[in-house]
Amino acid sequence: MQEAPRPLDIDELLRQLAALTKTPALDQQAAERVGAALDAAAQSVRRATTGTASSAATPARQQAVDALSELGVPANPALIAEFCRAYFGSELAPRALASIRRDELRAYRAKSSTRSMWVVPALTTQLMPARGYLALSSWPAWLRIHGTRSARVDVLRVLLVLLDRLAGLRAASTEVLRSSREQQRARISDLIVKLGIGVPGLDHRIDPATAREAIQDELDQLAPKDRAERDAAAAVLSTLDEEQRLFGRTDQ
Repeated sequence: MQEAPRPLDIDELLRQLAALTKTPALDQQAAERVGAALDAAAQSVRRATTGTASSAATPARQQAVDALSELGVPANPALIAEFCRAYFGSELAPRALASIRRDELRAYRAKSSTRSMWVVPALTTQLMPARGYLALSSWPAWLRIHGTRSARVDVLRVLLVLLDRLAGLRAASTEVLRSSREQQRARISDLIVKLGIGVPGLDHRIDPATAREAIQDELDQLAPKDRAERDAAAAVLSTLDEEQRLFGRTDQ
């Protein structure tokens, strides 16, 4: 009897396409075609999976994983939703993520899931769940910890991610793709300005060189102390059991 085909892993497909665009051997035209296919695939999948209440939880989780993977730092639902809109052109209501931590913990405890990665709460330096912040279980322990300086440090790192994406939006060869790229450029620019209040070079007109220098200068001041605080908490975290390492302490 022939084995039934395995369901298509959309996240893996999109990751492979994204990785392909970074292959040095690809010429610019081929990279642009793959990039366009990636954008179209992501938008098609989200349109197809957000139409009914029964499927709403799954796409919300997928979008959270996508966003956190790109952000590379813990984020609250509001930022995840804003990033999804700016980066992917998808609409995600922050309230759709309200129960995700509880749902992930329930699935983890059921021991019936084959997931290799969980959406987990970021943790305070006391190793309790940080209110409102989400992270990925695949990240190193120190990165999942939210210290006293982490909110600012992480925003600065997100700004660098967004500036990199903005710089990577090449001119497109077709009218449809040009329109799509310009819309994405506008959305990302708006989010950069919103998050970059007080950063030189990030006002109504973005100056990437000035902004990068200012961001790096501030990171040079804050990041070492932030990392030391996170590392100290991560050392304690490593002594806890697996569930507490992922989802934090529940004792007061």
